Amino acid sequence: MKFMEDVVKKRTRTVLSERGFAGAVGGCATRFLCQPFDVLKIRFQVQIEPISKSSGSAVYRGIIQGLQHIVKGEGWTALWKGHVAAQALSATFGFVQFGLFEGITTYAFEKSPSLKSLQSGVNFSAGLGSGCMATIVSFPFDTIRTRLIVQGEPKIYKGVIDVISKMWAKEGALSLYHGLSPTLIQIGPYTGCQFAIYKFLIEMYEEAIDGKGAGLKSLTCGAVAGAVAKTLVYPLDLGKKRMQLQGFCNRHQYKGLLDCLATTVRNEGLAALLKGLSPSLLKAVFSSALQFYFYETTLEFLTRSNVRVKC
Repeated sequence: MKFMEDVVKKRTRTVLSERGFAGAVGGCATRFLCQPFDVLKIRFQVQIEPISKSSGSAVYRGIIQGLQHIVKGEGWTALWKGHVAAQALSATFGFVQFGLFEGITTYAFEKSPSLKSLQSGVNFSAGLGSGCMATIVSFPFDTIRTRLIVQGEPKIYKGVIDVISKMWAKEGALSLYHGLSPTLIQIGPYTGCQFAIYKFLIEMYEEAIDGKGAGLKSLTCGAVAGAVAKTLVYPLDLGKKRMQLQGFCNRHQYKGLLDCLATTVRNEGLAALLKGLSPSLLKAVFSSALQFYFYETTLEFLTRSNVRVKC
């Protein structure tokens, strides 16, 4: 009995390290390709004026116009503002999220095979827990890259270290965790839905085409899972971004997530809760598809080449 427990523990550690490494690779590759969508989404989210072609006072009025405005005023490199912090965020988040998710599900199904009948529920719960833990570990990088993305010209911050030092000195160390509560409320259901939908679609896909087309499978299922999950939790993402900017650029001071959302609706209307949804959906579709694709590809490479990643 003890031998079997040791085998399960050893296998769980292997799953955590290999799946975590694959998740980190997938996160970094996806971040590099999708960063412009993220930059535009954040700019949309923090704009007070309506995002509409008819809004003459708004800086950003649409996806194409927004991208053109950023490139014209700040150069092409502005589409990758905050990329160093974003890559640190992606690598850390991907490692913890995928490693912990696969570790939890592997351990759960091996210890209690009867849970197979509740697979979607287990995947949702594991996705929720792993997403929350990954968020707590990587959250300061999210705050840093948000401030680097929002700043225009002239720049307030020179880089990652400068953001940390100035925030620590002027606002305190806990300012790096502004917006953590709405992020946890958002990321838990999002990652839970994303993994549950992805795993469900993967099973449906494999039954339909008999396991062929592995690359297309992960891309398609990942895209659908990302789009559905993002739409469901988007207002919480908007609230998080606005709370991260408290004390910066004369932004509102919010008492909490509900106050932030209520203030947004009161001042800008109900539709404001979906500001930035279009670039966010584009990013969610592409990033979720690419993340699962790169994750599965990296995992397949590690398996075929018998490479072992040790923690």
